Amino acid sequence: MSFSARFLDRLRILTAPEWISGPTMMSIRNGFLLSLPLVVTGALAIIFNNLPITAYQAGMSRLFGDNWSQFGALVWQGTFGILSLPILVGISHYLTEYHNQRHPTQPISPVIASLVALACLLVITPLGKDVPLSSWLGVQGLFISILVAVLATRLFLYLAQSRYLHMTLYSEGLDAAIPLSFWCLAPGVLTILGFTIGHLVLHFFTGISVHEVVHKLMLYPFSLVDDVFNAAIAYVTLTHLSWFMGIHGSNVFDPLAQELFEHADKANLEALLAGLPPPHPMSKHFMDIFVFMGGAGSSLCLLIAIFIASKNRNSLRLAKISVAPGLLNINEILLYGLPIILNPIFFLPFIFTPLIIMAVSSLALRWGFIPWPAVQLDWTATPLLSGYLATGSWRGTALQVLNLIIGTLIYLPFVKVSDRVKEERQRAAMEQLMEIACNNAVGPSGKKCLDRNDEIGILARMLANDLEEASRTGVGLYLEYQPQVDHLTNTVFGSEALVRWRHPLYGNIPAPIVVAICEDGGVVNKLGLWVLDQACAERARWHAAGVDKHHKLSVNVSIQQLFDALLPDKIAQCVTHHQLERTMIGIEVTESIALDPESPHNYVLKRVHDMGFIISMDDFGMGHSSLSYLKYFPVNILKIDKALSKDVASSKISTEIITTIVELCEALKVTIVVEFVENQEQIDTLRHLGCHIFQGYFFSKPLSGEKMLAYALQNRAAPAAPPAP
Repeated sequence: MSFSARFLDRLRILTAPEWISGPTMMSIRNGFLLSLPLVVTGALAIIFNNLPITAYQAGMSRLFGDNWSQFGALVWQGTFGILSLPILVGISHYLTEYHNQRHPTQPISPVIASLVALACLLVITPLGKDVPLSSWLGVQGLFISILVAVLATRLFLYLAQSRYLHMTLYSEGLDAAIPLSFWCLAPGVLTILGFTIGHLVLHFFTGISVHEVVHKLMLYPFSLVDDVFNAAIAYVTLTHLSWFMGIHGSNVFDPLAQELFEHADKANLEALLAGLPPPHPMSKHFMDIFVFMGGAGSSLCLLIAIFIASKNRNSLRLAKISVAPGLLNINEILLYGLPIILNPIFFLPFIFTPLIIMAVSSLALRWGFIPWPAVQLDWTATPLLSGYLATGSWRGTALQVLNLIIGTLIYLPFVKVSDRVKEERQRAAMEQLMEIACNNAVGPSGKKCLDRNDEIGILARMLANDLEEASRTGVGLYLEYQPQVDHLTNTVFGSEALVRWRHPLYGNIPAPIVVAICEDGGVVNKLGLWVLDQACAERARWHAAGVDKHHKLSVNVSIQQLFDALLPDKIAQCVTHHQLERTMIGIEVTESIALDPESPHNYVLKRVHDMGFIISMDDFGMGHSSLSYLKYFPVNILKIDKALSKDVASSKISTEIITTIVELCEALKVTIVVEFVENQEQIDTLRHLGCHIFQGYFFSKPLSGEKMLAYALQNRAAPAAPPAP
């Protein structure tokens, strides 16, 4: 392992411990992501009001009057001004969803839990005539909001598990909300009362609220500092610690910073007028120009690092959205969207990058590399341009470039660690999604994965959106074909068309996931017809190249496609369009969803069979009611699932089951195809049991259409052999 790889591994252990993927941290992260539309809208409002172009400001005043900025102020008030509330609701909602996944027999309503947490926040929030709504319910009170969301929801869920607090009320009719509300009544009351009592006790002993306690604790370090440079260090450190905890550090410390640096700015101006060097290099204006490039955390450096090192599509997309605001030193989109807030991976660079850049800038000023930035600029002044305008020299811009390089180098390894953690989390979610997709169980809404509210559900919904686009354009979708070999005659019996999806971010998506999200998303009909058309076109090419008509190409059809009464006609039309005989195409039905024998689906399947198409039953033995399928539905070919075939050589139970299936199929005159045959031992055992048509990697992996054609022609009369690489 290279030095850089070892360094990243150790950095990952340090900055991304296991608890970062725990329910609490994931709920906080998802709560921030849930509020991203408000953050983006609020950031646009800030840009609207603070765009540092004199002509723009003057033009808006002429067009709309002196109060033109009221529009942006109202938008800010409805977004950042109440941001603590939606984030609290989101965190509480996701915490409850995680709880319900661990306790599926006693689910708690996420809506009720969120309302209880919201009530707990409001009872401890100091509001009055002299206290505007945004004082503690906006970004200023975000840290308390996060704490309340976690503590109140945890307490509520804990109390809700106690059977002594349950109030059972049976509702008349189908209104399930009534018993659910009474079930949570006592836990909700006790949780809200607990926070109310805690607030009153704190106020009795201190005379202030918990918000004000936190505010005073944050300001306390400044009382210990009397030197301007040390005050600047304290200001930068505490501002970024506050931001990291979710508190708007600039709003908290800027009034104090102005007071601290006011006398320093005055002394600097007097020295400049006297032709002397400024005695206090640090000022709020100086840090806005050379330290806070892109906003808190010198986040323009982080943006550059993401563009250089990140391969995560979501991070890159978020970075692109953040560029324009970042050039105006507005970085809320990045702070809340990536997120940086309460993200241990970015704690070290977010805190120390501004401090290091501040030290470099201070030395550059002390050593005379740059002139004193005498020209006062707005905090939204664009980096690189602001360095030149403030100092009147190209050296100001050069220092900003140097600071950007230093900051980017600091952020780079942490961006790579963040990518690695996200990749591991996505891989784990993909593995769990695969398990869910292969499982026949569905949720209360009848879906396997799209209605989940955890990372698996988020991944599934994102894949569903991408798959719908892929099925519309055909980009990333293609078919492969796996041969089915008749070991008795040493010829190719047929093949199965397998849909493949090469996702631009996740690579090849397993077919079970594709099918599951298609069924959940209601696009399985559209994708199924696309697969059928592609398979028929390929089969026509094979036929023209010399593959005889007895080669059966099976196309998978989901049970959900049988909802379409016109499906038989669509299949027949597609086969006719490609000038194929109907016996050349087989329709393979999976047991992913239970099929009611009395439903119209049976009629649709019988119509397909009566039209002359071969009907195959896939994954036999692992579905909802395999034997009932044989009774009620026309089946020509039965495919034995890998759960039975993979250990047939060593499992007596699998042997007995397959023996029974063989006897049953012989009586019903149904052909058997055994899937997932991968070694000679399996073949010997299965041949002894009476099976002779096999599909699996022992003979061939899934092939492209061209290679499948070559394989079929090669094995028309000769013994089956592996395909050419």
